[in-house]
Formats: sequence, structure tokens, C-alpha cells
Amino acid sequence: MSSSSDASQTSLNGQVTEKLTRTNYVLWRTQVIPQLRGAGVFGYVDGTQPEPAKLLVTTDKDGKETSSPNPLHPIWVREDQQVLGYLLNNLTREVLLTVTTVTTAGALWTTLVGMFSSQSASRINNIRTSLINAQKGNLSVASYFAAMRGYADELAAAGKAIPDDELASYIIHGLDADYQPLVSALDARVTEVTLDEIFAMLSNFDQRMAHF
Repeated sequence: MSSSSDASQTSLNGQVTEKLTRTNYVLWRTQVIPQLRGAGVFGYVDGTQPEPAKLLVTTDKDGKETSSPNPLHPIWVREDQQVLGYLLNNLTREVLLTVTTVTTAGALWTTLVGMFSSQSASRINNIRTSLINAQKGNLSVASYFAAMRGYADELAAAGKAIPDDELASYIIHGLDADYQPLVSALDARVTEVTLDEIFAMLSNFDQRMAHF
């Protein structure tokens, strides 16, 4: 829970650059989560800041129970509604129409996760397929690396980051037969090759081929 509802409201009054549509969930989530965490209110959407009881029940020495309003409950409701309002303001109309009955930030977050999880899984599979099938072809080394790094960044944004050595394997796999001498040299390496080293070796190889 944030230390001040006014502080969290101020922190969350800015909109993200990409409102949620039916096709950009991963990008939208990547923008929204840091803002929620930065404002100290991510607990309202991930369930770690649960709704407190409306009433406090106490028992006296004779075993008689009495109840009184919990002062923490209206504070929670106020901040939860601020977070809910922030999220709703960053949905496009097509998505907003599907969540009109949601009344809490946590319920909205759960609904969106369920709505887009299968889409995200499909997107991850498509990115991995693109990595496997990528070919350098006539691309420059810089363009080829930028494309492959772009796929890796998309996977990272979807929560499926791959290590550099795996990305290096995809990059090497996408080289055609002309690069066989370079691939053989890389295979013979005892130490693990870095992405920067592969980039430099590919650039030098292309320069030599252009010279000859």
C-alpha cells in the first residue's frame, strides 16, 4: 500500500504511449507494470495488497463480540479505485467495452490476463519460429543483428527472455553456406563466443568477401 493516496494518484495520472488494444497486450503490460510498481500500488493488481475486512470484530473478557468499522477499508477502496481508474484510462474503447462490469483493480488485471494469455502464448511461439527460420541472406550484418535482437527483445518483454548464447546459436544457424569457414571456426572455439565477437567476425568476413 502506498504511503499516501495523493502520492499514488499523482504518480498514476500519466497515460502510457500505447493504450491496450486486442493486439498489443505485451507492449502495454511492459509500460504499465513499472508505473504501478513505481507508485507502490502494484499490490492492488497482483493480490499482495488484499482488501481488508470492512468490520473489526473484538471479544471482551466475557466472550461477547462487538464489531466496528475498519478504518483501513475505506483507504484501500479509495486507492484501489485510483488504480482501477488509471488502468481503465489506458484501455482502448474496444477493450473497455469487454470489462464494464469489473469493479476492482485486481479483478480487472485478472480479466485482462485471462483474455490475452492465449494470444501471448501464440505470439511467443511465432517469435520463436521467426528466430529459428531467420536467414541473414543479403542483409547487412548490422541489419541482421538488429532483427535478431528485436526478436529477443520481444521475447523478453513477454517474460520469456533467452540467454545470449541461445541467441548466438540462432544467429549462427541463419548463416548460409558462404559462411561455413566462419561457422567452423566458431565451432572450434573452446571458450564461449560473445554476441559482440560474432558481430565483429561477421563484419570482417563480409569485408574480406567484398574485397575479393
